Amino acid sequence: MRTTGGAAIAFAIAAVGLEFAAALMYAAAAGASGSLSVDPSTLLASGPSGASLIRWGSLIDMFGYLFLGPVVFYLRTRYSGSSHIDLFAAAGLGLVVIGSIGAVSMATAAPPLISGYAAATAAQKAALVPAFATLYRVVVLGMWQTLETIPAAVWLLGTASVARRQGPRSVFVILLVAGVINGAIAFYRLVAA
Repeated sequence: MRTTGGAAIAFAIAAVGLEFAAALMYAAAAGASGSLSVDPSTLLASGPSGASLIRWGSLIDMFGYLFLGPVVFYLRTRYSGSSHIDLFAAAGLGLVVIGSIGAVSMATAAPPLISGYAAATAAQKAALVPAFATLYRVVVLGMWQTLETIPAAVWLLGTASVARRQGPRSVFVILLVAGVINGAIAFYRLVAA
């Protein structure tokens, strides 16, 4: 079954909406921090409400990534025959897989650690801090802000280069801006590590 242009737009809008909702939930769990990353201990100490926000935010985030799949397939089909479009589509699917694995990892691992921390003794809390910090660094910094941004930039910028030649211009601009943002995040994480 092929995705039509209208369906691809609907999936793209839904993906952006879901990602925005997930970001709001993560920010609420972190105390409305607006930075690219937060201190993991802030999330760990967010209590039962934070655990619930992280769980549901991560599940929503997972669906946001999965909704990008039909967009990747549509753009691959739309620009089939273009040089390297299969490579760009593979990178887009890499984004979907990496991002959704990170989201489901946070949804399943973070809430029990956060809930356990709220009821833990001082010694148990001391043991939970490095475990949660490791989970956070692996998923948020490693998977979401480094590993996924590389194929995301390849998919977005590569497909933008094809859309620039074949149109429409609005698709080119959206892909270009999103690709530059992802490329900048990847570069920042790679050099700031």
